[in-house]
Amino acid sequence: MKKTSITFLLLFALLLAACVPIATEEEPMAAAEEPMPAAEESMPAAEEPMPAAEEIACDNTYDGESLTIYQQAGLTGPLATVLGTGFINGTKDAIEQINAGGGVCGVMLNVRLEDTQYDPEQEVQIYSQYRAETPKPLFVLTYNSGATIALKDRVVEDEIVNIAIGVHGQALYNPPDGYTVGTVPIYSDQFAGFLQFVHDNWADIKPEGAGDEIIVGVVGWANAFGAGATTAEALAFAESLGIAVLPLEEQPLDPTADVTGQLQNLLVNGANVIYMQSLSFSIAQVIGTLHALGFYDQVVLGSVNWGINRDVLNILGENAPLASGYYGVFPYLWWSDTDAPGIQRALESFTAGGYPDTDKAFSYLLSYGLLFGIADILTVAMNTVGFEGLTGSEFLKAMQEMGRVSAGGLFELNVEGSKRATNKAQIRQAQMMADGSVDFVVVQDFMTLPDTRPAVE
Repeated sequence: MKKTSITFLLLFALLLAACVPIATEEEPMAAAEEPMPAAEESMPAAEEPMPAAEEIACDNTYDGESLTIYQQAGLTGPLATVLGTGFINGTKDAIEQINAGGGVCGVMLNVRLEDTQYDPEQEVQIYSQYRAETPKPLFVLTYNSGATIALKDRVVEDEIVNIAIGVHGQALYNPPDGYTVGTVPIYSDQFAGFLQFVHDNWADIKPEGAGDEIIVGVVGWANAFGAGATTAEALAFAESLGIAVLPLEEQPLDPTADVTGQLQNLLVNGANVIYMQSLSFSIAQVIGTLHALGFYDQVVLGSVNWGINRDVLNILGENAPLASGYYGVFPYLWWSDTDAPGIQRALESFTAGGYPDTDKAFSYLLSYGLLFGIADILTVAMNTVGFEGLTGSEFLKAMQEMGRVSAGGLFELNVEGSKRATNKAQIRQAQMMADGSVDFVVVQDFMTLPDTRPAVE
């Protein structure tokens, strides 16, 4: 086993450095012999589906005015490839379309984006630069849990809404009336929802030879994001289902890291489910290592929403079929949902931009849809206080008035009552398509996730 592990590690490092397919001693994994059926064949539709995009009329127009969308993200450094250029293109395309249609009640949008390398100190530094401008931002868009945590108290003091991709539960809900709003369910809700799915479908999805007992191992990045799933509340929920969760195994944020030891620790302790609280190259590491160890088909493999994405398939290249079979929490629509008007609009925009199919990832969809959601919030706010009365506080009040905010019909923001993030998601599985590609297929339609919000401090 040691020889196999070392050989795989070297090959995998070459793959990630050169962005070419890995060579393995196994044949590429074929489609799952008995994949989960599509949701419409196996599960009832959710009682409360995602809200459709709305047409919100302007009470007044403010021609000649402009408003800046402030973004801060890692454009350089080791994690820059996580979002890639998709979020930049999605933002640019949405702003161009909104402005071409007359702006938001006549207000033209522009964007300012600064590089933070996803370093918490730089996140604070860039935010402070934004905060010092006149007028100060109504909101900022951030893209990792480090920023969410570092800014959670500052945005309350400054009354600036942080629309966050990093949905660390403590940062969103402590303080409980904070200014941080998540674009997807908090990580502990996602983990609990995945456990519920596994529990309810164990007889159908469990590996051959597995008994009735479900033992879950979690591999997560060695940071706040990586520990975001296995909170006390999520672990208590797992216990209520009779599911055992092993101690978290930390995974280095390194494209060449070896996770053999972490996975062996989980397997030797009986894990028959492995959940990945990571993304991008780290998901590919786990998938490839499980194949190299000969255990891929002996566990149920699942991931947080960021981990079931096109970039994993891009990294695996010609060996993308190796990913077939793993599950992920999915709180937004996907490129294959071509019956949805929001996806139709995104596809048209993406095609017009001339972007390669390898960029059809969540980052474009989330940024593209989010701008249309923001435009709706601004419209509601200006209908109440006008353009001159816009503040971060009024922006948040408008969100709360709306409750569930459709982001271009692609996903939702939810600030109903005390909520600061949606609690709706699908479960999808990577499956082989008829043309030999791999895509993410719905096996559980939108459901309400368990509520694992942290206790108020």
